[in-house]
Amino acid sequence: KRVEILSAVQDAVPTLPDVDLGVMASLDTLGQIVDYLAQQNDSATGGGTSMPTETIELDEPPVTGSTSFGRHVLRVVEVPISEPVRPLSGIRGRRVHVVDGGSGIGDALVSALTDAGIDAHLADTASADRGSSVILLTGLRDVTDADESSAINRDAFAAAQQFSRGAAGGSFVVVSALGGRFGSDACTPTAAWSAGLTGLARTAAIEWSGTTIKSIDVERGSLSPDAIAVVITTELLSGGDEREIGLALDGRRYSVRTTPVDADPGATPIGADDVIVVSGGGRGVTATTIIELARASQATFVLLGRSELVDESPTHAAAPDDAALKRVVLDEAVAAGTTLTPNELSRTVGGILAGREIRATVAEIERVGGTATYVATDITDARSVADACVATRERFGSITGVVHGAGVLADKLIVDKTTDQFDLVFDTKVLGIRNLLAATADDDLRLLCLFSSVAAHSGNTGQADYAMANEVLNKVAVAERRRRGESCIVKSLGWGPWAGGMVTPSLKSHFEAMGVELIDLDDGAQMFVDEIASRHRDQVEVLLGGGVQPSAEAQRSAVAVGA
Repeated sequence: KRVEILSAVQDAVPTLPDVDLGVMASLDTLGQIVDYLAQQNDSATGGGTSMPTETIELDEPPVTGSTSFGRHVLRVVEVPISEPVRPLSGIRGRRVHVVDGGSGIGDALVSALTDAGIDAHLADTASADRGSSVILLTGLRDVTDADESSAINRDAFAAAQQFSRGAAGGSFVVVSALGGRFGSDACTPTAAWSAGLTGLARTAAIEWSGTTIKSIDVERGSLSPDAIAVVITTELLSGGDEREIGLALDGRRYSVRTTPVDADPGATPIGADDVIVVSGGGRGVTATTIIELARASQATFVLLGRSELVDESPTHAAAPDDAALKRVVLDEAVAAGTTLTPNELSRTVGGILAGREIRATVAEIERVGGTATYVATDITDARSVADACVATRERFGSITGVVHGAGVLADKLIVDKTTDQFDLVFDTKVLGIRNLLAATADDDLRLLCLFSSVAAHSGNTGQADYAMANEVLNKVAVAERRRRGESCIVKSLGWGPWAGGMVTPSLKSHFEAMGVELIDLDDGAQMFVDEIASRHRDQVEVLLGGGVQPSAEAQRSAVAVGA
């Protein structure tokens, strides 16, 4: 939003000098912004006012030029310890708070670190003094079902908030139990629901300049708490600042890398007899992709969304756009003697426009040869999703595919995000796919496609909840592929930012300045169809579009919005 406002100011006052977006992201008040712009202007003309005190120091210059655009897959690679061995920054010479988080490992880790000369102690919370470090063991907690596993994400986010409110510098370490390869192969289906901790760490690495972030994933097997503590301590004291390291039982260290691989599509495996349930498919990017799949397959699509479809009055129907609708609705309220707040007016008009978009999507699917219907559904409510699936079978027959495209954003820094905002973003993705999987448990699915985001892989300013939720989707997809085998195409698509939807023209320019190429709507829709038809069915977790984001250090210089 600050970037959008600044862009408008620069359009209105073209004589203003260029400004550093990283500095703009750190300014909290209009007074600071005015002072900064004045200082920039003075600098351009030889003046000498002082810089604002709150700035973001980059460890390296922002990435410029085009990033790799297309299709990337994740590979697990072995990473030997570099010589000479180095401890993690922020471990030696600082107080280290070990948060057990219900794992039962805390005491053993404190003992192992203390024996190694580290000033470690057990802590109930992740609140830390300035310069102290925290090791969070919540991800090692034993869980018996998806509910308990998913709760690990919320507890870890709460701990990150505690840390961010008091600490600066030091290090923040999260430890998970996803099989020692970050859920890429040896993760259990239950553990996959806790996979968001890596997304949290990736976002923290962007938001917390000056703090060292590390994710450690442990293959637990039958290791005792003491043995796990030794494994973690060894990595902390010898693994340096490598940001993500998986530790296997055989002693090998692993990390995840991306590599470009073409989709190599064949014939579209979905046909006219298929019935596909699509969350979030009535509007936006998901709708664009489903229209293209309808063109290629002639299948039946049941679109689930939050918006209730209501018939428009003739006066509303005559208003062609947002501005005209607002005038009509406001005039109606005045005539009726009622008062509408700006939020109420926006909600009313937004509902009307959403209905138009949904009807247009259904009509376009029908026009290109598919069959479509829309069902108002709360994707986070198990009963609502189950009822929608029952109605689908009664009308169209067995469900053969699920596409989970629903998603919302509530961008705030970790330190500022509310519980309600976290729940809204996280539950739409994670509880949504849980409900869809439960409601189709008895269906013989041939397609399971989840819309994830590059934010899960790279982190993104203000989107810790979104990165965490999408990383859970990624690992749930991997687990589902392993469970379902060749009979079902399973994909988790980590989309980069699209040239449409929430990406405004000013943000488009901002992404381009970072070297992040946006996905054209038509190109993205074809990518989606090609991915479903890809012969690489074993490649479940795929990054599409501007797949490899700039480094965390470069992203700190921007207020970025994810896919």
